[in-house]
Amino acid sequence: MKQVLGIWLPDGDTHFKDQLPVGPMIGGKATYQYKKYRAALGLVSGRGHAVDIGGHVGLWSRVMAMDFDRVTAFEPLTAHRACFERNVEARNLTLHPIALGAAAGTIHIHMPADNTGHAHVRDEGEECQLMRLDELGLGAIDLLKIDVEGFELEVVIGGEATIRAARPVIIVEQKANNAERYGNGRWDAVKTLKAWGMKEAEVISGDHIMVW
Repeated sequence: MKQVLGIWLPDGDTHFKDQLPVGPMIGGKATYQYKKYRAALGLVSGRGHAVDIGGHVGLWSRVMAMDFDRVTAFEPLTAHRACFERNVEARNLTLHPIALGAAAGTIHIHMPADNTGHAHVRDEGEECQLMRLDELGLGAIDLLKIDVEGFELEVVIGGEATIRAARPVIIVEQKANNAERYGNGRWDAVKTLKAWGMKEAEVISGDHIMVW
């Protein structure tokens, strides 16, 4: 484990040393994709509950915990959680060591050593527990972030009842060549959310901010 601008990262990661200096420092630590977060936050009417699916080392969760009454984060990889727990010391945050998808079970997640943010579901890697968002009874959600390197459609499908009931603002990543590895179209998660009544408010570098 190593530290870059106040953020703990897995030792082999080289990607974030170039990415973290781009954003503002908040609370003495670097931020990541902060422009996207602020754009989504500006569309949220309440500040009760934020959910971070694909928590990585806590870069989004840390700032969410400053703006929301409570934060629920999901990060299945052991190396990521070890850093997360050092980066985020908020008492209003709950970190779950599971992955989310369309069905309960187990999956394997491969973590590239040089870019740990690109960890993705694959036939090899750390075995992780898989659950559906709808199984967790999270209740009201104001902001939902989904960044799981191509597995976004599966997360959305497994959270249909929760999403329809809570009607959160959603920021979902839909970058090229991620969803396709699972036989899905690049924008299938966004298309599904649109079919449920959501619309795009803004698209920033492959992340789609969805509102009702």
